[in-house]
Amino acid sequence: MNTGIKEAKTNLSKLVDATLAGEEVFLTNRGDRVAQIVPVWKAVSLKKGQGFLKGKINFYPGWDSESEDLKIERMFETNLNG
Repeated sequence: MNTGIKEAKTNLSKLVDATLAGEEVFLTNRGDRVAQIVPVWKAVSLKKGQGFLKGKINFYPGWDSESEDLKIERMFETNLNG
């Protein structure tokens, strides 16, 4: 949707609603596009949705041990040093 700047001043809330509904909204000046209204992405709360991967990721026993860390470090050293 293209809308002139003067028209946008009087219809800003409608333009924001259109943007939030997924429509592309461009502001024009004398017929040329000069700006776009875009939605702001909200940060996701870390507490929201906890457990959504439950049962989908399985860690083997000892995955976070020091010996596993050393194995991973050796793999990187081997790959870096050829």
